[in-house]
Amino acid sequence: MKTIIFFDVDNTIYHNASGRVPEQTKKLIEELSLHPDVTLGLATGRGLSKLDIISDVLPFFTYRVLINGSIVYKNNDIIYHFPISTADIEEALKITTGNEYNIGMVGMHDEAVNYWDERVEIGMKELRGKSPRVDDQFYKHNPIYQLWMFGDTEEKILDIAKQLPKFDVYPWHKGGADFIYPHINKAYGIEKVLEQDHFDRMICVGDGANDLKMIEMADVGIAMDNTRFIELKEKADHIAPHIELDQLYDFFKSIHLI
Repeated sequence: MKTIIFFDVDNTIYHNASGRVPEQTKKLIEELSLHPDVTLGLATGRGLSKLDIISDVLPFFTYRVLINGSIVYKNNDIIYHFPISTADIEEALKITTGNEYNIGMVGMHDEAVNYWDERVEIGMKELRGKSPRVDDQFYKHNPIYQLWMFGDTEEKILDIAKQLPKFDVYPWHKGGADFIYPHINKAYGIEKVLEQDHFDRMICVGDGANDLKMIEMADVGIAMDNTRFIELKEKADHIAPHIELDQLYDFFKSIHLI
């Protein structure tokens, strides 16, 4: 049976709190990659510049659905991308300027924020990635595939998001969220992968709000027990152990997926 398995990154294969890929997760990915009928894929909100945190396992992934589905790679080749329009970026900047929100702009290889303060610093610690540069004109010289918003609370971000109905919002910690077009999501990016190749079975593993649609579309959907999104657990076929327990290999064994 030809199978493709998509893994989310943050708090699915990468433990943000400890800054590492757990040992059982490494073992699982390496063993799966050796199976001739298994193809591995990433499905993440991160862009290329923030994947160095999983450099130990990154070469095992054939497909990379990045920036919540707005860019899709097969090995080193882009097979799909869809940037945000300049007008929509400028609208977001206009609404948030002077209202104690920061806007981040995610390009293909780089990111920038319109200004730096403690909100951005806290958010970047959560992501444990390379810090974005400060450049409020970044979007004028680079295609932008996703916006970040940093606020004092998740509630404030969700409130101002009502003024930006062109975007869906995906919170990723208490004071930060991704903003992306409604038709762009991990499931949409995965569909672009499935247009490239045929698989008999698809397995998806994740923990975030942005993983819900891919969990729903999977033949086998797996939610991490550490998710804070109840709906994700309700939609999943299986619940994997909390990432802190480092039991993902044993879990896959227990449900006969390896």
